[in-house]
Amino acid sequence: MPTSAVPAALSYADADARLGGALSAVFEGAGASPGYDEVLFFDGDLTLDGDFLDAINELRRGDDEHDVELIVVTGDLTVRGPIALYEDRPGLYVGGRTEAETLEGGDAEICIHDGVFTHLVYGWYNHGSLQTGIVDTPWVIDYDHHMEVGARGARWVNNYEDDDDADFAVGDGIIEAFVPEVVDAEDGSLRVEDFLDRLRAGLPVLRPGARSETESASDHGPGPHASLPKP
Repeated sequence: MPTSAVPAALSYADADARLGGALSAVFEGAGASPGYDEVLFFDGDLTLDGDFLDAINELRRGDDEHDVELIVVTGDLTVRGPIALYEDRPGLYVGGRTEAETLEGGDAEICIHDGVFTHLVYGWYNHGSLQTGIVDTPWVIDYDHHMEVGARGARWVNNYEDDDDADFAVGDGIIEAFVPEVVDAEDGSLRVEDFLDRLRAGLPVLRPGARSETESASDHGPGPHASLPKP
C-alpha cells in the first residue's frame, strides 16, 4: 500500500496546536468543543489505494489504541478509490490538495481545501458538514446536508427538495432528465449508489438531450438566476 507520511496518535489539543489553531477554527464553530479525543495525524503527504477508510484501518491493523475520531493530513491526500465518511467518526481535515474517486459525507465533519474528485461530491442528511475549497468534479449532490463546496463547473443536484438554483432538483426535474436506472420513480430522487455505479462503468446517467434548467435558460438569454453563484 503506498503511503508517505507516518501517522502519529495525538490529542485534539496537540494536533490543533501543531496546525496553529486550524482545527478549532473549523470544527468548533457550532459549540464549545467538537468532542474529538484521539487524532490520527499525518504530517506530510499521504497516498492510499482503495477505499479511504479501509486503507486507514489497514494501516492501523494490530493497533491497540482506541478508535480514531479525527484524521488529519497536513499535506496532500491522494486516494485511489472513494472517500466515504457516513458515520459521525472519524472526521477528516486535509491541509493540502485532495484527490479521490469521490468525496461522500454523512454524519462526519469534513474540511478539505482544493481537490479533484473523478465522479462526484455528495452530502447526505443534516448531521455532518462538508466544506471544501475549489474542487473539480462533474457532479455535486446535496441531500439536506450542510455543504460549503466550491465546484462551479459541476452540475448540482438537490436530491431532497425543489430548488430553483440547482441544475436538477427532486421531482419531475430528476425524473425527466435522468435515465430510469438511477431514479426512484416514487419520490423523484436519484438513487445515488446506482448513479455512482453507472458513472464508474462509463454509462450515461442523463437521458439523450437532457438539459438542466440553467442550460435551457441560456438558450433564451440570461434567466432570473443567471447572476446567482452556486452554493
